[in-house]
Amino acid sequence: MKDSEFVQRTQKIYDRVFDAFDEIDPDLAEADESSDNVRITFANGVVFVLNRQRPLHQVWLATKKNGYHFNLDEGQDAWICDKTGKELFSLLAEEISGQLGKPFKV
Repeated sequence: MKDSEFVQRTQKIYDRVFDAFDEIDPDLAEADESSDNVRITFANGVVFVLNRQRPLHQVWLATKKNGYHFNLDEGQDAWICDKTGKELFSLLAEEISGQLGKPFKV
């Protein structure tokens, strides 16, 4: 994959995350983009970071307890965690739901 395609694909991830946070009260959590990162800040001060790893063409997610690396599975057209085998949006929704204490869908 070319770098430009990687950036386009990952921007779609970021856009989807921002769209999901449109439904969340900003007093509970907010998502902000900074350079190649999306920072998700929760009311309790916990911060998750989703970022592009351009040289590796991976997407990384850092949560309060874990770090995850996602590779594009072109056959599934999905970003899959190399540690858990879970799809990015599924894992992200699970982690955010745990912090919010209520269901969250990306």
